[in-house]
Amino acid sequence: MPTSHVISLLERGFRDAVIVVIGGRGGIGSEVVKQAHELGANVIIGSRSADKYPNNDAALCLPIDISDSASIKQFSAKVKEHYGRVDILVNTAGVSYQIPLKRLDLLSDEVIDEVMLLNARAPLIVMREMADLLQQGNDPVIINLSSIAAQTGGGSNIAYAASKAALDTASKSVAKALAPKVRVINISPSALDTDFVRNRKDNFIDGTIKASALGRLATTREVATAVICAARLLTATTGTTLFVDAGRHL
Repeated sequence: MPTSHVISLLERGFRDAVIVVIGGRGGIGSEVVKQAHELGANVIIGSRSADKYPNNDAALCLPIDISDSASIKQFSAKVKEHYGRVDILVNTAGVSYQIPLKRLDLLSDEVIDEVMLLNARAPLIVMREMADLLQQGNDPVIINLSSIAAQTGGGSNIAYAASKAALDTASKSVAKALAPKVRVINISPSALDTDFVRNRKDNFIDGTIKASALGRLATTREVATAVICAARLLTATTGTTLFVDAGRHL
């Protein structure tokens, strides 16, 4: 495929497109917002702390509490009021805690409930509530941020790995439910070069790098670029997970 054709697909695919980024103030989310804006999209950020950020030319920031179904419904209604459709939905919000795999005694009910709520239940409800708006969209697609932990059973804690595995399966099911109109793609990073990872023990970072075929950590920019490409270049792809993990899954 000629380079000019790829660039044209991206420019046409994002120009005036309506993209909703849940968790658009986070590391990956903010990078997705930046790249989508640069390509000419109308960006809506869904954030629990929306009141702390003024709206600007780059994005409209609306409040959402993904732990609350009513808040998700209200957010969807506001998106409908502003644009009447969604072309690209990106779920990046989530939570995790650093709990050693073998310390089951530290994996409290509260941690399990919160992690499963925000990482598995919440994106499923967001997809459900946005489904009608996506049906009105142009080449609509859902991009969910998963994790290699869903495949390895590792990661920051057991509940986190389980929540991302649940998201992978739910995404396959939603891909079937919304086909042929809406595509659903999961992007699965490993540990990224972020403050969250840098705050973990040095042996964790070193071990992850050694276990990755490319011998390094992926960056938030690389993951966001994968989101952008999946949304508008992988037009025959749905119901699958793409690894952006420097080869950690190998």
